[in-house]
Amino acid sequence: MAIDLMVAIAVMTVVAVACGMFTAFYAYSRKGQRTVLCLTLAVFAMVYFLFYGSGQLFWAKFVPSSAAIIYTNFAAIFAALAAGWAWRLPNTPRWRRGSLTTLLTLSALAAINWPLLSIAVRPPPQGGDDWENGVAMQTSWATCSPAAAATLFRGEGIEVSEAEMIPLCLTDSSGTPTLGLYRGVKLISEQHDRTVEVLDETHAELLEKDDWPVLLAVELPFGVDDRRYADQWGWIPGLGHSVVAFGKRPDGSILIGDPSVGLEAWNEHDLQVLWHGGGMRVK
Repeated sequence: MAIDLMVAIAVMTVVAVACGMFTAFYAYSRKGQRTVLCLTLAVFAMVYFLFYGSGQLFWAKFVPSSAAIIYTNFAAIFAALAAGWAWRLPNTPRWRRGSLTTLLTLSALAAINWPLLSIAVRPPPQGGDDWENGVAMQTSWATCSPAAAATLFRGEGIEVSEAEMIPLCLTDSSGTPTLGLYRGVKLISEQHDRTVEVLDETHAELLEKDDWPVLLAVELPFGVDDRRYADQWGWIPGLGHSVVAFGKRPDGSILIGDPSVGLEAWNEHDLQVLWHGGGMRVK
């Protein structure tokens, strides 16, 4: 296991244990209304975070670590807090409190270790080193992000293959977590004394800044009226993808390196439909 992940797992485990012990000591209430309320809120926060907050690229702006995927998984903290409150539930048999506390504790540990558990459950594809006009071609449907990262680095004069990026990006057979992609890009960047900039730009600002290449996290949202994206170009609504924008062409279109098809040209409307703000560049 890489040292950055080992340290992050150790730190988050200590923090989670401390949070659980704190609530187990502090949460005592004779009537129990406060304890039940806190337990309910902690479980709700854990579930809500897993669905809407976990793994978002913007976390890397606040925690610019290669192990941000672990440090920013606050679901583990919420689960640990809930475990402590569960242990202090009044008028509840010890075996029930113990069972609930154990389940919540295991949930916290699973959340902390999830990137590695996911790889163990769904082993990643081997990957390859296939290129077409400067674009690394993905060797499976799950490896678009490592391939896009390799394409980004070649655009910056750094040679790395899709196969090399797969373990760094924590890719498994179901795909690549966004903060896993950030990890891979950051690790390779640091090896070459470069830094990673997480995008915080609008479509207009991206084009006006004219700073290429840029790795873009793209997705066809549900409800787009233009059926060409799905029917002619194979985009699946709701399925994330990664591409690299190389820059503007004389006709105003944007040259895109798509690991599933190679080089293609997007117009500004395509960019507005498919790109929703997530991405990064190497500085």
